[in-house]
Amino acid sequence: MSKGLFRYRLLLRLLAPFILIFNAWQATRAGDWRLFRQRLGTCLPRRTDGPLWLHAASVGELIAAQPLIAALRARFPLIPIVVTTITPTGAALAQQRLPADVQHVYLPMDWPGATQRFLGAVKPRAALIMETELWPNLFENIAQQNIPLIIVNGRLSLRSYNAANWIKRLYAITLKKVDAILARSTNDMEAYIQLGAPVEKVHLLGNIKWAGSASVAEIKAVDLGRPYVLAASTHDDEEWQLARAWEKTAQQTQDRLLVIAPRHPQRRDDILKQLAGKTVAVRSRADVVTADTQVYLADTLGELESFMLGADCIFMGGSLVPRGGHNILEPARLGKPIIFGPHMTNFVEEAQLLLQAGGAKQAMDAQAVCEVLGSWLMHPQTASVFGEKAKQILVKQNSVLEDYLQAIVEICGLNQS
Repeated sequence: MSKGLFRYRLLLRLLAPFILIFNAWQATRAGDWRLFRQRLGTCLPRRTDGPLWLHAASVGELIAAQPLIAALRARFPLIPIVVTTITPTGAALAQQRLPADVQHVYLPMDWPGATQRFLGAVKPRAALIMETELWPNLFENIAQQNIPLIIVNGRLSLRSYNAANWIKRLYAITLKKVDAILARSTNDMEAYIQLGAPVEKVHLLGNIKWAGSASVAEIKAVDLGRPYVLAASTHDDEEWQLARAWEKTAQQTQDRLLVIAPRHPQRRDDILKQLAGKTVAVRSRADVVTADTQVYLADTLGELESFMLGADCIFMGGSLVPRGGHNILEPARLGKPIIFGPHMTNFVEEAQLLLQAGGAKQAMDAQAVCEVLGSWLMHPQTASVFGEKAKQILVKQNSVLEDYLQAIVEICGLNQS
């Protein structure tokens, strides 16, 4: 055992009481005690059919994985699929969106016993880990059982890259357990190699999010009875900033409605406190939009694409505050004009591509965001040009899903049985 892995396991032991308390709190809040039990590696379905296992930590990764899951089911209808998530919101979306024959369970905590129990129960024929997840104990156990392990749509967060030296050394050891890293960008590919991944295992395939999660024809736009702009996947403080800035803009744009779809809908009560004094209608309460409604809070899961399709233009959240931004490709695929803030570290190449092609705009603060949104509303032809250019970029990238599928088939040695 390496010194890094020893220190990591010791740290997990010391933190165990707090981790257990947090998971119990999560399970209680979500009303789903499966979360607590399965995170311990217990109460898991016992499989004997060798499923393909795909892990998507939370909502964003799961949405990105949907086209891949659909493609795998179509190509290999006899191979069952198990999907794991970590968060309750990810679990809720999995139950809502995934086909009935795709089973969802919670990923166990990265404790050796829990991960061993998980692998012993599920018995996957291959493991596909979406995006940023690096779990030393889990990856060690997967390698010990000779299960093919692939990082799909791989990207490295700044947190991983700027970690303490002993953690980066541990990551380097962990990455050597992986059979292939299918990176989403040149920057991510180089970052994995610099972190210690073997060069021959890292492959540049592009961002699987170019594929989209559903065909536009399958999405039904949300009609609120009033035209609206959408602030999508917002984080704490963005809602207040945007609502305050929008108040001035709305007067110049025939009182267009501001719809806010928070990244974490469970923040509803906190957001409503921040927006005290404004007339707010709430989706989960089935509130009716009236002429006096200033803000509509879309606090439900699984409807973001529908709100995007119904919006005149879209601001992508997590970008006015330092959260790294969110998936700007989904509104681009729908042909919507897009604006985002200065913090796009998780989507640098996508942001640059859209900006260079004239398919999006970037603003430094909420007031500037709302001014651009207002300008688009007053000049819809200009807005339409932005949306069309964004959409055309995705058309040029439509082969990425097939590239991922082919790589997974070859690396995992998949066949119909």
